[in-house]
Amino acid sequence: MKIAVLGAGAMGCLYGCYLSRKHDVLLIDACAPQVDAINKNGVSITEKDGVEHHYAMKAVLSGTCFEPVDLLVVFVKSTATYAAMEANQALVGPETLVMTLQNGAGNDRDIARFVPRENIVIGTSKHNSVGLGLASYRHTGSGETTLGTMIPDSSRDRTVAAILEECGLETVVSDDIQRIIWSKLFVNMSINTLSALLECRIGYMIENRYAWDFAKRIIYEGVMVAEADGTYFDRREALESVHKVCEAVPNGYASMYQDRKNHRKTEIDKINGAVVEQAKLYGVPTPYNSLVVDLIHAVEGTYDEKLE
Repeated sequence: MKIAVLGAGAMGCLYGCYLSRKHDVLLIDACAPQVDAINKNGVSITEKDGVEHHYAMKAVLSGTCFEPVDLLVVFVKSTATYAAMEANQALVGPETLVMTLQNGAGNDRDIARFVPRENIVIGTSKHNSVGLGLASYRHTGSGETTLGTMIPDSSRDRTVAAILEECGLETVVSDDIQRIIWSKLFVNMSINTLSALLECRIGYMIENRYAWDFAKRIIYEGVMVAEADGTYFDRREALESVHKVCEAVPNGYASMYQDRKNHRKTEIDKINGAVVEQAKLYGVPTPYNSLVVDLIHAVEGTYDEKLE
């Protein structure tokens, strides 16, 4: 099977390497040095046991591949989804399946501008990957990949699940994928955002009572917005799910923390920002989420500042 991974960052390379065990995989990225490094040296993945695995991978620059693939896996930053899909429309044929496991909300709607809804598979991943340099990553956390579809009773998610499973990626199919998406959003809007602001590892979020208290306030707002949108949660269960993530990967670093460290634009507008915008439709107040959106954008504004 021909598979293309759009976005050859930490998660894109992780999934791409695993999928290459059984399939012909092409990595696509907008960063020329990353593409060059992959083509020259392949991709290195250091697993949790400390063993480094090397994968001989192929990569091309975004917008330069014009042959449709069987499966397109989208792992670009959520703020770049529309632009990336627009630049790489040639990858999508009438039968191409497109899977997004991206952070944030609204990626499926951006993809649906270019792909029939029945061919889109959406989901979440419990894997965590941290960059060590160009084309080099540490696989710091693992778990299930959960899939669903935009169209009820579609079998596309099961088709993609079988592909992932045969490559060693544990996968489950959910009939209530929106609940799963919201649950992942609770994790990202708290752990991802606050670890970036505090510049801390994931475990610190539950070790420091002030950090955890602020996380609670962010999550509670998210629960209220989810309920207004038709997906109901017990807020204690929502908190517990986030707490378990912190316990599972205490020494891991969230993607937004890595963005700040490397002076990259974050996905805040598709995470907490998406919740704030959704809240406006229902008149739900979200002062804490609005605050962290502004704070992250303020942090982004310091990237070009130089201390005397």
